[in-house]
Amino acid sequence: MTNNVERAKAAMLNISQSLGLPEHYPEDLNKDLESLSSSKGGKWLWLLRTCGTVLVPLQVGVHPTYVNYWLHSNHGQKVICFVVDLDKGLVTQTTFEEAERLIEQPPKTINSSMSQEQLANTVHSVLEEGCERQLWGIFESPTSVEAFGSWQKWQSYFHSTENKVMADFMAKAVRFARTHQNQIGQAL
Repeated sequence: MTNNVERAKAAMLNISQSLGLPEHYPEDLNKDLESLSSSKGGKWLWLLRTCGTVLVPLQVGVHPTYVNYWLHSNHGQKVICFVVDLDKGLVTQTTFEEAERLIEQPPKTINSSMSQEQLANTVHSVLEEGCERQLWGIFESPTSVEAFGSWQKWQSYFHSTENKVMADFMAKAVRFARTHQNQIGQAL
C-alpha cells in the first residue's frame, strides 16, 4: 500500500506542476500530501484550484458542500477534479458531474436484509470513523459515537448541519432498525 500512496502523491505533484495550479496557497498541496501519507487508503476527491486545493475522502459522509461549492458557485477560479485511488496508486481526472455524484454517495450500503447486528455494526463503524477523523462540522465535530446517544439524534444533528448524505443514511438506518424491532415483536 505504501508504494501506491507514494505513486499517487507523485502523480498529484506532477499534475499540479504541469497545470500550474494552485497559483495561490500552494501550501494546500503539501497538506493534501501529508493527509494522504497518514490515511488508511481508499478513494479521495481532489479539487485543484487557482487558489488552493480541496481533498476529501469519499464514502465516509463528508458534507457535499466541501466539493459542491467549488463546482457550482461563481468564484472565478479554475477548478479541475480528480479521483485519487490510494489502493491502486492512481490519480484520474473526472468531470464536475462525476465529482458531485461521488461526494453524494453514502458512506456504506445498508439494506433491509441485513441482520440487526450487521446494521448496528455498520452504522457504528461509520459514526466511529467520522468522529475519529473529525469529518463533520466546520469548527467543531462530534468526537464520539456517544455524542448524541441515539441514531435519531444523530439523524437530527446531520439534518441540522444540512449534511443530506448522512441525514439520509441515518434515516435509512433508523427505518431498518424499526423494521427489525417490529419483526421481533411479531415473532413473540
